[in-house]
Amino acid sequence: MRRIMFALAALGGMAAMDAQAQSSKAAWRFEEVIDLASAAASDSEPDDPNDTGWQTILTTHIKTPNAKELAMGVSLQCGLITDTTVRSKGGELDSAAAQSRIKIRVRVTQPDGTVVFAEPDNGADLEEVLLEGDSGLTYCDRFQKLAARFAGLNCTADAEGVVTCTDPEELQLILKTLNAHHFEFLHANAVPGVQTVEVQARAQSAVALDGTKLGAAGTAAFVGAGALSVETIRLVKDADGTTDLENLR
Repeated sequence: MRRIMFALAALGGMAAMDAQAQSSKAAWRFEEVIDLASAAASDSEPDDPNDTGWQTILTTHIKTPNAKELAMGVSLQCGLITDTTVRSKGGELDSAAAQSRIKIRVRVTQPDGTVVFAEPDNGADLEEVLLEGDSGLTYCDRFQKLAARFAGLNCTADAEGVVTCTDPEELQLILKTLNAHHFEFLHANAVPGVQTVEVQARAQSAVALDGTKLGAAGTAAFVGAGALSVETIRLVKDADGTTDLENLR
């Protein structure tokens, strides 16, 4: 009886060791409030964009076996504030513009210490705005421009002092937005071993005044809660996420 119990105990210990040695299937990390400094810009320095640079906001680890890929989902709350004020007189044009955005990328440090970025590591950017296109995936971006030409144009006054303006006053508001609060990333052909997965965020803001420059502008970008999920998967051989499998048999 003692021999049977000993054998069962030995088998149980081997099973426990085997379970500990197995590669992880998934990993999860979330934060209710993410510590990423807000990028803010004001009309006091209209030509000086504010940029936090790339900062790691979520990190987790996962152990991968041979011939596996990493599928990573990143969800993020992001907030944008854009404030534009114009002051026009004498029919002169005054405009104020503001833009803020949050960009994301997923950094993977492989077991040998080399660093790669999960795909996609780039995407669309708004055109004809204050912030230039850059690397990383846009999670939220807003450009706002307000332009006004007040006090009437081509005005004349008759003998009784009645003013008539042949051209109307002008007010223009332009808004451009681009959002993706969740995205799936892929790291194909992962090296076996422990992978360090980091979500990096970057907040950027800029403002600009034009025309009479009597107006004002302010903007800020910030984040709230975020979540990172990582799962080991196996794709079709030699697939990297962009492979067309339409004719697969």
